[in-house]
Amino acid sequence: MKAVASYGIVNADTSGPGAFLRAAKWYWDELTDMFAAAGFTSVMIPMVVNTENVSRNGAPICTASVKTRFGSPAGYLAYLNEKGIGNVECIGVTAQSMYNSLFETGLPMEKFFDGFYDYAMDAAEALKELKGSTLLASPTPGIGFLRLAFDGDEGKMDKFLKDSAECMNRIGADVKGLGINLAIRNEYWTELRGAGIDSYMELLDPAKVSFAPDPAHLHIAGADYLEVFRKYAGAAKAVCFTDTKFTDPDGVYQTISPEFPQDGAAQRVYWDLGYGDMDFAAIYKILKETGFDGPVLLESKYSLDIPKGILRLRTFWNRLEKNYAKEA
Repeated sequence: MKAVASYGIVNADTSGPGAFLRAAKWYWDELTDMFAAAGFTSVMIPMVVNTENVSRNGAPICTASVKTRFGSPAGYLAYLNEKGIGNVECIGVTAQSMYNSLFETGLPMEKFFDGFYDYAMDAAEALKELKGSTLLASPTPGIGFLRLAFDGDEGKMDKFLKDSAECMNRIGADVKGLGINLAIRNEYWTELRGAGIDSYMELLDPAKVSFAPDPAHLHIAGADYLEVFRKYAGAAKAVCFTDTKFTDPDGVYQTISPEFPQDGAAQRVYWDLGYGDMDFAAIYKILKETGFDGPVLLESKYSLDIPKGILRLRTFWNRLEKNYAKEA
């Protein structure tokens, strides 16, 4: 297994305290140094759709900003190598980012998956230059957003889900030609939430698309995440490690702010790895027993303390390996 540290530890998408810092190149220069100092040689970068707004960003959060700052993905890789990072193992793309960009791009919903395909292939082509292996895709926007877009019409939402599967199969086939694996992620607020991943995977070609289980999102949606790992680990090309203490008794998954609950007693979704309720020792054992040997995407998403969070990632992984070796 290969430990891959995610740049998703930083919330680079939203405004708020520190937003101008997160948009500065020097901020990410320092962050890259921190990942390397913590012993990580591979990283994962969540990327958004290229728009005029984000293209000017100093953060490497879209391919346009990478090209603006470093000339090309290959130029960015050379920069990372100098810092001590060997490659970008994974790039994440999401249908939510595609949806968020519609106002700026003017793309109609009828052309949604044409746009998503272009977004994914652009990321995959960059990933090839960055010596990576995995394109991680979330295939639908949140349920709350889709209900708004389709005025609650369940028939339209069902068709949208089938169209997304066709798009994933198309992307999976084409990125395979680049030497890249396509892996699907299912957040707790999408149409694929929890056990819904099973029926969705039946629409996909397993030779082209795999599933990357994510324990926190499975748990929040009420699924037995250990059972899901047992079911999919053998065929997985990558897996996600995320942690949480959050449950969703108020149905936050149906709202348009599922990552930042506005109601209820619990309003924090993500926890630093090892500080939530997920049983990673059991997950790690399952991965070992099934012979999984791909990238493990370590994501303490939106950490409240970035430098400490990066060190916690390393400590978490070191302890997980050490404790497994003791028990084996």
